[in-house]
Amino acid sequence: MPVSLQSPRLGDHQCLYPERKHVPASHNLRMRPSSGGVAAALCSLAVMFPAVVKAEPLLTRNQNPLVLPYGLPNPLPARLPTADSGRATLDINWSNSADDDISGSNSFTVDAETQDVRLRLEYAFNSDWAGLMEIPWRHLSGGTLDGAIENWHDLFGLPNGVRDRMPKDRLLIEYQQGDAIELQIDDSASGIADVPVGLGYQLKTTDRGALSAWLTVDIPVGSSSDLLGSGAVDVALSMAGQTQLAEHWQVFGQVDAVWLGQGDILPRYQESFAMAGLAGVSWNAWRRLDLTVQFYANSRIFDTSINGLSGDAVVLSYGGTWRTRGGWRFDFGMNEDIEVGASPDATFYFAVQHGF
Repeated sequence: MPVSLQSPRLGDHQCLYPERKHVPASHNLRMRPSSGGVAAALCSLAVMFPAVVKAEPLLTRNQNPLVLPYGLPNPLPARLPTADSGRATLDINWSNSADDDISGSNSFTVDAETQDVRLRLEYAFNSDWAGLMEIPWRHLSGGTLDGAIENWHDLFGLPNGVRDRMPKDRLLIEYQQGDAIELQIDDSASGIADVPVGLGYQLKTTDRGALSAWLTVDIPVGSSSDLLGSGAVDVALSMAGQTQLAEHWQVFGQVDAVWLGQGDILPRYQESFAMAGLAGVSWNAWRRLDLTVQFYANSRIFDTSINGLSGDAVVLSYGGTWRTRGGWRFDFGMNEDIEVGASPDATFYFAVQHGF
C-alpha cells in the first residue's frame, strides 16, 4: 500500500499511515523496516522541512484614520478552509500619523494614533463556498508613540518632518477650506467600527495555487462622527490568488473594486468608487517560519488636492509568520508609507490564528 503525505491547508502537515497487516514471524527476522516506520520517518521530515509554502498575506492595509471607516477589504484568503471547518483570527494594527499639508487656501492636519483590533471568523459551508465576518474595535487618540518614533528617527538619522513642530501625543484631525473648518476631530473615541461580512467562492484550487472571488458588504455600525464608521453601506468585489514559485517561495495578490455609499465624513468630497489591491511574496526561511513582503495600494476616497486627506496611498508591509505544531499561526510586522502623508508614518501589526 503506498504512503501518502498531504499538506491540504495552511500550516497543516498530515500523514496517512497504511493499515498494519499481520506479518509472519519469519519475516521479522529479515530486519526489514515496516511501511509504517517509513511513513513515520517521512512524515517527520515533512514537518521539519515543509515542501510547499502555504503562506497568506499579512492582515493589514492602509491605516489612515480617514480611510479606515470605509469598506476597503482587508486581505482575503485565496484558499478557502476545507468543508465544514473554519478559522478564527485576532489581529491588531497600531498606527501613528503625523502630517500637516497646505494646498492653496486649503489646509489639512492629522496628528493621531489608532489601535484597530479585529476578530475575524471564517467558515466553509462546503468545498466551494465560505463565509467571513470581522468584528472590529477601534480606538482613536493622541496616543503614546510620538516620542518613540522621534527617537527612532534620530537614532538612524532620519528626518522627523512636521513632528518637530507638533505637540507630542496630541489628537487633531482638521480640514479647513479658506475660513471654513470642514472637519475637526480632537476628542478621543473608541468603540465598535463598521462590520464587514463576506461571501467567498473557490474558483480554482490545486496543490500549488488557489484563486477565489469575494463579495464583501461593510455594514454601518460605528459612529461616523468619531471616525469609527462611514455612516453608509459599502460593497466590494474582490479576487484573491496565490501560486507557488519554487520550493520555498510563493506569491500572492488581490484586487478590489469598492462601491462607496454616501457617508457622513466630508460627504461633498467623497468619491463613490474606489480601487484597491495588494501584491506580495513569502519565503519559507526556516521550518515553520515564513518571511513576507507585500505592497498595498488604494485609490483616493476624497476628491481633494491634499494627498493625506484624499487617501490615495501606497503602503509597504514586511514581517513574518510562525506556525506551531498545534495549528496556531502568529503574525508580526510593520507598515511604511511609500506615498508620504497618505498613510500613517508607522504601523505595528500582530495577529494570532487557529482553525476550528
